Amino acid sequence: MWPSIVLLGVLPLTLQAQQTTPLTEAGKSAENSDDTKKKAVAAPAAKPEAGDQAEAKEHETTASVEIFVDPNATKANENTFTPLPSGTFNPRQIREIEAMAKGGALDRDLIQKYVIKYTADLTNRSFINGLIAPNPGAGPNAAAAVGFRDASANLSTPIELAKRANNAAFLKAYTEALLSVAPKLLKNHLLARLEAAILLGKTGSPDAIDTFITQLNDKDQTTWVKIWSARGLLNILQIPGGGYQDLPGGTTATAKSAHALVDWLADKSLPWPAQLRALEALGALRMAADPRAQAKLEMATAAMQMLADPAVRLEVRAQAAWTLGMMRVSAANGKFNYKLVAYYGGEVAAELGERILATYGTNITLAQSYAAPLLYQIYPSFYGVEGARESGLLRMPNLGNNRGFIEQLGNQIKPVAKSAVELFKAPKGNRDKYAKELSDKVAVLKSFLDKNVPDDNQFGDKQFPLKAEIADVRAEDPKVAGAVRGK
Repeated sequence: MWPSIVLLGVLPLTLQAQQTTPLTEAGKSAENSDDTKKKAVAAPAAKPEAGDQAEAKEHETTASVEIFVDPNATKANENTFTPLPSGTFNPRQIREIEAMAKGGALDRDLIQKYVIKYTADLTNRSFINGLIAPNPGAGPNAAAAVGFRDASANLSTPIELAKRANNAAFLKAYTEALLSVAPKLLKNHLLARLEAAILLGKTGSPDAIDTFITQLNDKDQTTWVKIWSARGLLNILQIPGGGYQDLPGGTTATAKSAHALVDWLADKSLPWPAQLRALEALGALRMAADPRAQAKLEMATAAMQMLADPAVRLEVRAQAAWTLGMMRVSAANGKFNYKLVAYYGGEVAAELGERILATYGTNITLAQSYAAPLLYQIYPSFYGVEGARESGLLRMPNLGNNRGFIEQLGNQIKPVAKSAVELFKAPKGNRDKYAKELSDKVAVLKSFLDKNVPDDNQFGDKQFPLKAEIADVRAEDPKVAGAVRGK
């Protein structure tokens, strides 16, 4: 996993939309109008034909490339950092650590020595050069070529073994050992920082919450470490069997985490994959407002600014809709404008449908990437996420007289989602027929939106101009893009 993340920081990377949340029961009903139990998928469910496989392979090679330059990552990629002090460890001791992870008696001193040895290897300049500037004359099994990879594997393996064995005691001791060296690792070389963040994220340990918050708040930390810090928070919040739990530490820890994510989202230079990750974690926290300032709706407003801005990438806007649908909204909160959230969600659904129609004939893979946020973010924003009580606009307890409008809008989005699934399931020769059905459903949705523009565009203490108010100026005008983010 770590090599692809490293490339994000220093080299071009083709980025594709991906499923970030499990498909809900509501999502299954989107595919099946009769609510029968069938497997729902964003990609074709049937085995692809040979022609389809060739088509997908061709489209993979023609995908666009996006390059994000993080100045902090550029600085951190200079191999001039001081290596951490190391130690020695033999194969027998490695086996002892693995036996501990599987359920053997704990030896905290040995765990600490193990972590010190292999985290030091992550800062070894020779091992780092083996990745970023390999010696062409060195063999593939030379120490410099495999040192970082071996250290990464040795540090990750005990976590995976302990999780399989449900060995909470070992995971806690191992996480504590990692946290003891994390501050130095997270200020070392880019590769060491990334590996430290990934390892802590994998533990799923609440003990790492403060470290994740610190990284998110650090203006000098790299974007890619912050991505994994947000992911680490999400791993703590997600229940292994499905669903979400509250963050250990109560509302204080939740508010601190939410504020860190909101402040990070406020960075206008943030690349869209980082925006996605921040919104995903923010939604999983489920906090619309800081309990000490309920009327401000600070967390919900941050997501609304992403959802309402036509200059923001469409996948990010869909994720923002999901985030708002996950939030717990109480009567004590400020003005949570349910209709406005739903309306913007409908706009995003219609635009995703249009992009599917514009691309399915020439690039089925790209078209599928537009269907994913429709099914996995927009749909659950209305109908809820399995395992998250009172999630989804239509399941929120304080919906009141907004229910009728949102139900009607949801009933227009559901056929769009269903038609998109059917389009991708269809054999290549039959896709035009299903595309026509999708086009008709999108047209009905757009007509509903045109006829039902909300009168009230206030959310919290901000105003959000609707598309009808900026129709001819569009998002290309930076002044309009700024205005849409909220006055």
